[in-house]
Amino acid sequence: MSIKHSRHQHGFNGPRVRDLNRALVLEAIRQDPGIGRAEIAASTRLTAATITNIVTALIGEGAVEEAAEREARTTGQPVRSLRIIPGYAATIGLHFDHEFATGVLVDVAGNVIHEARQQLSIEDPASAVRVLAKLYDGLRDHPRRVGKLLGVGVSVMGAIDPVRGLVCQSAEYPAWREFGFRDALSQLVDHEIHIENNGTAAGLGEYWFGDGRRLGSYLHVFIGNGLGGALLMNRRAVRGLTGNGCEIGHVNAHREGKPCFCGARGCLETVVSLRGLAHALGHDHVAELDLAALHARQSEAFDAWVEQAGTDLGRVLAGVSNVVDVSDIIVNGLLPPELLQRLLARTREVAAEYEMNGRPGRLTFHQGRANREISAALGAATVPLYGNLF
Repeated sequence: MSIKHSRHQHGFNGPRVRDLNRALVLEAIRQDPGIGRAEIAASTRLTAATITNIVTALIGEGAVEEAAEREARTTGQPVRSLRIIPGYAATIGLHFDHEFATGVLVDVAGNVIHEARQQLSIEDPASAVRVLAKLYDGLRDHPRRVGKLLGVGVSVMGAIDPVRGLVCQSAEYPAWREFGFRDALSQLVDHEIHIENNGTAAGLGEYWFGDGRRLGSYLHVFIGNGLGGALLMNRRAVRGLTGNGCEIGHVNAHREGKPCFCGARGCLETVVSLRGLAHALGHDHVAELDLAALHARQSEAFDAWVEQAGTDLGRVLAGVSNVVDVSDIIVNGLLPPELLQRLLARTREVAAEYEMNGRPGRLTFHQGRANREISAALGAATVPLYGNLF
């Protein structure tokens, strides 16, 4: 089945509108525990009657509690505050890359209950699915799991086909070609599965568990084995037509550059990634990197990589920022924080030379605060709860 795109815009029927409004209210409460109904109405522009209906339903389900614990207004009437009840429900987020699968169990208030990790073989998709299912089983049955399980989000590397549930790996892993990933995982997982591109998942993880909420609109860059990207505009992920938007790692940075994992040539991630760093230091595999040693002692080869990677990243990010009109950029990844700071310093310096000066608001770079080891899994865990919203 091919993906077809219509020139027509689609309206929302009653159930869809209710789902969106409900998600908006939940998001407002989760962002600001103790918020009142009037404040939610003001921030969402929903009517007081709509807020009352949604809040009443959420309280009836045991998802939200309301208490008169804030200061009274001048009329003497108390302002009732709303909070999500953590024990109402949980979600599971799964993520896998070239070497490992990661899983997190998260309650609806955003607390991480448990996390787990297991090695996998990316060359064998059936084996990778079994590893993910094993992680799911352990999280689903975890003794600290609260309430009902709302669903499972899965963050996957590479391009995705959300209609057919495929992970569109490159020619490097031919066994994945046309492999029915979602169907295979669904046979072992007893909940609806939501597939998300890993770059977008990491960006959502930064939104919910880092500094993203404070910014609302930003570019997110994650430096892992490859280079992932996400674009959030007005607190909404921009996924593109096929769910694969903002693939910053695959912007061409070198016309005659090295072949990329994706099958193209000269992609940004051939330099700006742990794979790129490993090659710059003379290693064949990321596993050969000793990042702690790089921080502890001087390395001319690492200095040269920072210069090149920061130059390439700064130039590309300035160009993308000029196109999408977003001035905040969050960079996170698997580099130790001290090494990431060095790369950011060079990136910031170069980007300033390429950004559009006439635009209000200059480029601002931020170091990511979401847990870098599990940020993609955290972002995936939010999708079953806020999928209607994001």
